Order: sequence, then structure tokens, then C-alpha cells
Amino acid sequence: MAGDLNLPQGLEPLEIAGEGRRSVTWRAAYQGEVIALKVYRQAFIDKYQQRFKINIAQFEYDRNQAFYALEALRPFAAKPLRVIGVDDGYSLCFLQELLEGPTLVELAQSNRGLPQSVLDAGKFICEKAEAAGLHDLDLFYKNVMMRKQNDEWLPVLHDFNLLPQYQFPPNPFLALAYRTGLRRKSHRDWRCLKGWQAFSDVCRKATS
Repeated sequence: MAGDLNLPQGLEPLEIAGEGRRSVTWRAAYQGEVIALKVYRQAFIDKYQQRFKINIAQFEYDRNQAFYALEALRPFAAKPLRVIGVDDGYSLCFLQELLEGPTLVELAQSNRGLPQSVLDAGKFICEKAEAAGLHDLDLFYKNVMMRKQNDEWLPVLHDFNLLPQYQFPPNPFLALAYRTGLRRKSHRDWRCLKGWQAFSDVCRKATS
């Protein structure tokens, strides 16, 4: 797949770091550093463009940047670096800080549940993001990485290409619920946070 990419000089894919539904993430060498190079699957490039008139790479960069720009939330996000392929002839990609720590799943399994600092940070993220008008952050527990800071584990978000349901409702019933206020814009964020606690509890019980 790397051989099919048209990339600017100085950006070199090294190995696949992870695969998701909408993209494949490579470890890549860039300006003397190792970064994350997110390459989008063509089906989702087409879907976002044709159905929603959105460039998926630019959309993810903008969402990541909006979150990272908030000082209170910055420790909980990978740093966005650059988008290529929008209007420069290169393959469509998003360059981002590479996160090397464990995933939330790995930490919960090895730690026999999530540390309280992680659950507290998740609540903090939801509160601050909601207050700032940022919703549907893809806080699904399998999509969250971990970073250690001051001897505490903190959750770090790196996947920002999920379409917010309040902007792009999948059906008329949800559209009405959002429009009338019956469903809060941050509904899925808070629901995902409950998933963190549920998975933590499962890991704790499995080792008791």
C-alpha cells in the first residue's frame, strides 16, 4: 500500500501502526521525527465527499485542531501536524503526532481495571469539550490511547474523523431529537464514557 502513495519528499512511511474502519495509520519519518501518517480508505474518501461534501482529511485535521487549541484539553489529544493531498496533487493523508503508549484496553487488562485518574480525565474531557461546543469525539474505549504524565495515566484522543450525529443525523428521528433538544449533542460522548467504566469493571471482575 505504501508504494501506491504519492507523498512529498521527506515523508517516508516505515510500517503500519494500526488499522481502523476509515483509515490505516503508518509510522512515518518526517522532518527528523517519527510521526503518524493517516491514510484514508478510498470508500470513505468518496463517501464523505459525495454524501456530505466533506474532505475527510481536512475534516479530521480541523476537528483535531479545534480540540488541541483548547489549553485545558491539549494534554488529552495527539498534536495535529499537516494535511496533504487536498489541493497539492499528493495522496490524501493526515499527519499527526505518533502516540506510542498502551491503548485503554491494554491498560485496563494489565492493570485489572482502569485507574481512577483515567475515569476522572474522561469526565473532564466530556465536560470541557461540551462547554466548548465540541461533540461526538469518538470516545469509544477501543479508540483511546494512554499517556503517562506525572506518574498518572491519562487518556489521549487521536481519531477525529467521526461525523457528529447532531450535524449529520443518520435518520429523521434523530434529526428531530437533536433539533428539539430531546437528545443532547454530546450524548454519544457521555455514553462512551459509561463504556469505559463498564469495560474497567469487566477487567476487574475477570481477575478477582
